[in-house]
Amino acid sequence: MRKFIVYGMLAISAASLAFMGFQCSSAEMTSAKLYINRKEFKNAEAQLVKEVAKNPKNEEAWFLLGQIRFEQKNYKGMKDAFVEASNVGIKYKKEIDAQTLVTWGRLFNQGVEELNNAGDSTGFDIVIETYKLASYVMPESIANQQNLGLAYYRKGDFESAIAPLTIALDKMKSIFAVRILSNIYLVRASEYKTKFTETNRAALEEVKNVNQVREKIKAADVKYFIGEPNSIDKETKGKGKAAVVVKETWTFAKYNLVVTVEGDLVSAVKYSQPFESAIDSSDHTRSLAEYGKAIQILKKGSEFYPEDAEISESLMNAYIGSERNEEARELLNDRVKKYPNSKFDRYNLGVFLLKDNKFEASVNEFKAVLEIDPGFNSAIYNLAATYVNWGVAEQERLKKEKKEEDKSYQEKYRFAVPFLEKVIADKPNDVQIWELLGQVYANLGELEKANDAYKKADDIRQGKN
Repeated sequence: MRKFIVYGMLAISAASLAFMGFQCSSAEMTSAKLYINRKEFKNAEAQLVKEVAKNPKNEEAWFLLGQIRFEQKNYKGMKDAFVEASNVGIKYKKEIDAQTLVTWGRLFNQGVEELNNAGDSTGFDIVIETYKLASYVMPESIANQQNLGLAYYRKGDFESAIAPLTIALDKMKSIFAVRILSNIYLVRASEYKTKFTETNRAALEEVKNVNQVREKIKAADVKYFIGEPNSIDKETKGKGKAAVVVKETWTFAKYNLVVTVEGDLVSAVKYSQPFESAIDSSDHTRSLAEYGKAIQILKKGSEFYPEDAEISESLMNAYIGSERNEEARELLNDRVKKYPNSKFDRYNLGVFLLKDNKFEASVNEFKAVLEIDPGFNSAIYNLAATYVNWGVAEQERLKKEKKEEDKSYQEKYRFAVPFLEKVIADKPNDVQIWELLGQVYANLGELEKANDAYKKADDIRQGKN
């Protein structure tokens, strides 16, 4: 734990309460000074309280009352008395400022020691009270706020930590406050996101499965994803026993969906109206709000400390978590230049480039990731996916250009194969990877391997894996 130590504190003692000459004064003041000389501070305090009640403009009485309370470690009372003395005049300003600084230093360092030794809620409560008192004595000290925020944070009272840490951030540009505050909001955001996922797990899975239904997938996969259709209309060619089914129309009432099947492939997908699952998005909204708060803190931190890699990385992750992708991409481009060996930055940039269909640039990023960490499974999968999508794009381009005889697109599929095989070795029961691998083999003319992959996918669907 980092220690916050204040050096060079002023020293002051009861010597400041040395014998004071008798002058024309009230009985209370005379008695108080006698008690002070005998170090009977409680009796002296009682006399001074009487004096200021009768003569609230007695600057000396207020000053002496503050000094006595310091000796009794009643620091709040000391501060109150000094404030009253200062409101009356400036005769004791130098002494008051010195005594206030000493008192604050004593409390601040006491809080540091307590904070380093605190091990439970009770211990942190003691620290909190110490720093609250230090703040009362010297409210202009921002270091009080930073350590008060830290005490709340370590206690687990994150809500109470926010206000003092925000002061520390705004007033002293505390990098420490940047890290803790942003972490509070990022943790909250993650917790809300997890809660959203857990609450809506079934509905989200359903939406994911419905979205998997698209043209050119195998008809068997449609049933695998969303179950049996409510009805099937068949279009045949020929009559009697010679009739052959050439097209089927599958209706899924729950999803407002009609799927057209020709052979064993889906040829068309049509919704009568968009499918909306019963998803409660309230926690998702809360998550985005917390990410937004983290972003505000981290942007300030980046302005104060533009070369701090940790703040920059946290800001990028907050952008991604809050689905502010354009801002994330802008920051990612900058980070990849600054930190070319950051596998997470290179990976995230590769994902964005893949979404833009910038296949070559995406491949370069995922390859760079695997050079840094050959076991980065997500990069392996996305590198395979990039090559496959690149091959599909090339195949469609050549088809539009009426160059079906040109098989140059196969090169991209060949590049994809070893990475797909690595993925399937790690996820041997993933139907979609087996299907994809089968399609790639088929496009390469490796029909035996393609059939084996398709059979493996069918076995998994039927529970034979």
